[in-house]
Amino acid sequence: MQLPRHEYILAMAEIVALAALIGRLLVSQLVGVYEFFFCYLIVDLLDTVWPFFVPFNDLYGRMYMASQVIRLCLYVLIVFELYSILLRDLKGIARLARRYSAFALGIAILLSLLVVTALPRQRNILRRLFYFEIPIISSLVLFMLLIAVFLTYYPVPLHRNALVYAIGYVVYFISKTTLLFMINLRLTASLRAFSTVLLYVGLGCIVFWAVSLSRAGERRMLSVGSRWSPPERQQQVLLRLREMNDSLLRARPK
Repeated sequence: MQLPRHEYILAMAEIVALAALIGRLLVSQLVGVYEFFFCYLIVDLLDTVWPFFVPFNDLYGRMYMASQVIRLCLYVLIVFELYSILLRDLKGIARLARRYSAFALGIAILLSLLVVTALPRQRNILRRLFYFEIPIISSLVLFMLLIAVFLTYYPVPLHRNALVYAIGYVVYFISKTTLLFMINLRLTASLRAFSTVLLYVGLGCIVFWAVSLSRAGERRMLSVGSRWSPPERQQQVLLRLREMNDSLLRARPK
């Protein structure tokens, strides 16, 4: 597949950056902490490489569809992984968040199936896949915004790596899904310019992770919530949050 020169250079830069990030996670022994994220990076690297070797034909379409299905599954798993990592010191609240998110995601999947079956049958199977993805991806965006609001309000101590992971992934996910929506909605008038911008954003996130994620970042603690409140108020809010977490842990079914 032929690409404009600048997009070809960006794709090559993304391949190098992804390989560097994968190597960084391996050397730093962070693969076991960010398992689904690591799997996604492998898939993303392969997805960036194989279009240069596969002719633009039916095989290309089938491989693209398979990669989108795999990506969608990993998007879901990464969001749940984000909850576990960001709230690793509040396991009761993390479990409650995953439970309600799984319930909402199940509704989104049912809605996706209804959308696909209710709409006129598309001849292009990729279009049907896109209609299936819409409610699921929209739900994932909402989940990430909710966790961002939670962490902004509550002064939850976070591992530095977890914060780096979350910030980068929110931007990366939104840039990737925005490009996906633009392609499937056939916004051809602005697609080329926006796709180039989003490629730069995605590359920037990968470089940000490669530079910022480290073994030492698993030991360094930060707090980003309630920065506008006095320290005494922050401690009171955090105390109530920990009491809620302890109550949820005690209420766990035996």
